[in-house]
This record gives sequence, C-alpha cells and structure tokens, in this order.
Amino acid sequence: MNHLSHDVLLGWRLWHVRLHQGEHRLESFTWHHVTWPAREALAATCPTHGAEAPDGEHDCGIYSFRTRALAEDLFRRYTGVRHCYGRGSPEPAPPPPGRPIALGQASLWGRVLVRDKGYRAQFAYPYELFLIGGDERMAMRLRQLYAVDVWLA
Repeated sequence: MNHLSHDVLLGWRLWHVRLHQGEHRLESFTWHHVTWPAREALAATCPTHGAEAPDGEHDCGIYSFRTRALAEDLFRRYTGVRHCYGRGSPEPAPPPPGRPIALGQASLWGRVLVRDKGYRAQFAYPYELFLIGGDERMAMRLRQLYAVDVWLA
C-alpha cells in the first residue's frame, strides 16, 4: 500500500525525553539529535528532496505507526520490557533502563504517505503522550512546553 493522504491523521510513535538547554524535550527515537520543537510543527526535510519530503521513492519523511501495538513492539525490542502502556493499564509500568521515553500519538498532515504498518508525513506534532520512566514534574513540564496531554505510564 502506498497512497497519499491529505487528511490529518494520528500515528503512534516513540520519543526519547532528553535535556536540551536545561529543559526536557522530545527527541526522535530512531534519528537521534532531532529535537521536536515546542508549539510548532516538525517539518520533514531531505537532502535529496528538500521540503518536498516525503517522497514515495525514497525513505524521507516523519515516521509513525498505525497502531499503538506496533509502537509498543518497537519499545519492547529496544528495552526488553514487556508491558501495555496507557490509560487503563492494570499495573504501573516499570521504568526502562536508561532515559525516559514517551509513547504517544502525533498529528500528521501535509503530504502523508500511507503504508501497511504506518505513515510518513510532511508535518507532525505530538498529540498525546504517555511518559515511561519519568515523574510528574517532568510530565507537567512537557505538558506546558508542548501544550498536549501527558500521562504517567
């Protein structure tokens, strides 16, 4: 499947939560050192396609999964922790080794390529986050900074 959507979609993804200039910020999970800006969209760029990313013949764009289960599977592969995160979870989530991680949904818009397991978007912004391995103070700061709901997992 490879078609283009012009609707706003919600995709699931992971972020590292890292300190940048004294504040905790969301950083792309697989492309380290790509910090998601607060209160403005992250725009895809590409050395080949520039601002025309994503391109169907290339791997550029902002990635997300179609389902929470697929994002959780990436989390399990990364940490080895097996758990279901989010509201209604039967037990508190164990913190992963290392740094805090956010699991959540991102709004996707502009050119969005629809794939079997997920999406590649031109623009994205966090929609709702579940903070894994952080505390209420960190969650509150992320809420204020990004103006989105942040829940402790």
